[in-house]
Formats: sequence, structure tokens, C-alpha cells
Amino acid sequence: MDKGTKVIAAGAVEVAMSYRGDILGDGGLCVQIYADVDGRDTELLRFDCFAEAPHYHYGPELGNERLMLDATAAGDPLEWLLDRFERGRLRPMIERAGYPGVAASLDEDAFQAALPSVGDEARAIAAQHGS
Repeated sequence: MDKGTKVIAAGAVEVAMSYRGDILGDGGLCVQIYADVDGRDTELLRFDCFAEAPHYHYGPELGNERLMLDATAAGDPLEWLLDRFERGRLRPMIERAGYPGVAASLDEDAFQAALPSVGDEARAIAAQHGS
């Protein structure tokens, strides 16, 4: 999958975002976490904050474990995601995705400093598309 059109650097990782409306009548904001892995820009995690079937992927380029999000329990998928980030869950998610080296190099302070911009941009992209 292509890298999102809006990219925010956050230390050792980048947060890429775009709107996907091409998925079997579903769509919504897509948030991707990228990092350099062995000299290659690699998608570590992908969060598809879709209207009908929100879900996320651990290691889209490395096994691609896909988990559905229970929107009834979690509420808005984007707000659920931002809450995970605010609570410091990115590092263990990167580890689970199969990238322990990237997880170890994650600068949590840099990521948290970038998080307000990530939230603002993500909400703006979703709002542009009525999500």
C-alpha cells in the first residue's frame, strides 16, 4: 500500500495519513507508522479508521496480522487510536509487529511532542471527507 500523503516526523518513526475511500463501499482515515528498517522505508503499523469495518494491521509488510476494532466498545476509531498513542502503547505495538529494533529506538518524548500535530492533521483529513 502507498504511503499516506501527509507525513509527520516523530523521532525514529513517521506518521503518514490519508483518506481511503476505495475499499468495497467502506473507507475512512488511514494512519500508518513508518520507520527505516535496514535502509528501507517500511510500514510497521496501519490503522484503517473506516466507517463500517475499522481495523488495524501489525506488520503489514511482515505477516500482516489484521485485527478488527469493536467500534461499539471503542467508539470513534481515530479517537481510540490517539488514546493508544497518548497512553504510550506505540512501542509495544511496534514490538508485536515484529520490529524490536525500531521499538527500542523509539523516542517517546519526540513522538508525544508530535502527537498534537498528528491529531490535528488526522481530524482535518477526516473532516474533509465527512468522517
